[in-house]
Amino acid sequence: MRLARHLITALLLACALAAPAAAQEPSDVDQELEYGIPDYAYDAAYRDLSELPDVPRRTTFTLKGDDTMMASTWYTTWNGRTRRLIALYPKLPQRERMPLVLVFHGAGGHALCDRTFGNVPGHYRFVVACVDGQGVRSRGYSYGAAQHLADSAKVIDHLRRRLPGLRIDRSRLVAAGGSMGGQEALLFGALYPQLAQTIVAMDMPTDIGKRFWKLPRYRQIALYNECLAIPQQDPDCYARRSPLSVAGILANSGQRMILYWSVNDDVSSPEQAPAFARAVRAANPSRPFLIRIGNWVHGGAWAPVSSNFEWLADAGLVPDATRAATRYPAGYRIQVDAATWIDDLPAFHADDE
Repeated sequence: MRLARHLITALLLACALAAPAAAQEPSDVDQELEYGIPDYAYDAAYRDLSELPDVPRRTTFTLKGDDTMMASTWYTTWNGRTRRLIALYPKLPQRERMPLVLVFHGAGGHALCDRTFGNVPGHYRFVVACVDGQGVRSRGYSYGAAQHLADSAKVIDHLRRRLPGLRIDRSRLVAAGGSMGGQEALLFGALYPQLAQTIVAMDMPTDIGKRFWKLPRYRQIALYNECLAIPQQDPDCYARRSPLSVAGILANSGQRMILYWSVNDDVSSPEQAPAFARAVRAANPSRPFLIRIGNWVHGGAWAPVSSNFEWLADAGLVPDATRAATRYPAGYRIQVDAATWIDDLPAFHADDE
């Protein structure tokens, strides 16, 4: 009996030694670094598809409506390029100082506020300004580059030099934008709280590291060239460009914060904005802010020229009664305070109308 037991043990040991060793599975990080590095990472050449020539150093004026004047002028970026600065303001001189809306454009765009505001600034007596922008290597895909935000912080000084008669109330600056512009408005508000008293962010990405892998290839290439790395290689660069990284700062600021997003947005993932709202709540449960959830397409709730006055009313730029004119009245408007439940956002669906 003892001999049989020894024979069985020896046989099992021999089988174990003869079996090939199981291959060790690579970790998730190893797989991402081995297979996730795109082929363009090995190509030092980069052509900026959003590149524009330097604009002339002159100022021109155009009437944009019965009440609104547009000035197209210039400014010098952090790297010495000459880019366009557009301002919209009331045609008739104003005795009182007016609020300023600093508009950040979406990915691949440039200074376009002259196309999206129409006659609204002159009619309701506020100033709008927007700039072409300049990231580290890309003009139109700055994605929250600190250099571009620093350039934007000088807009009032540029306006004073180019349009010395324009009277701006520095205590009523609204940083606003949609998509990448919403991302940059949040970052700008956190970096320059003394400038931006109100922040309006629409349809914005808030975690750029996660957003990177879902971008179209040409935008992914542009963002890669801003950080010269994928998110796994330089997480700090992507974190600095993510509003989630400044949620704690904004949670403890006294700025008015207005967040818009749509559950039908097929461009910016609907979970990104709710994650930012929850991060703000976690950092400061008593911090009030406004959420507007609807069912528009990406950027659909933005343009005041198409009578989308909802966010203008939220920001105190137009009378509250103008909300009735908005093209997207359906959805939820949530004034968040300490008692508001936001853990299950977004809760709105188009079929619930």
